[in-house]
Amino acid sequence: MEQTLFTLPILPGKTGAARAFLQEVEGSRIQELAACGQSVGIDREVWAIQQTLQGDMYVAYITGEDIAHAFKEFAASQTEFDRWFKQQLQETTGADLNTPPPGPISEILADTMV
Repeated sequence: MEQTLFTLPILPGKTGAARAFLQEVEGSRIQELAACGQSVGIDREVWAIQQTLQGDMYVAYITGEDIAHAFKEFAASQTEFDRWFKQQLQETTGADLNTPPPGPISEILADTMV
């Protein structure tokens, strides 16, 4: 099982839209998110908004068998939900998730359960 964390900076003035997007994902579109995850091999997704001195950021934690493969599958997906999800992220961050992120996934150096 692999896991990754990543951040995406939210564009100035877009935090309200980002919050509404995540509320919709967790609410009326939760089954679609689950189906998306299953189709690309993601077991768990946790999304948050973190306020920082540099501005607000999405923070995501994702687990799955092959995260890099899952990102490539999601980037290529053209289902209605996946297109909507990528569009919402692009509108609030400027990031185009139709292209998988370059480089390796994050290196988790400490993972302790107490």
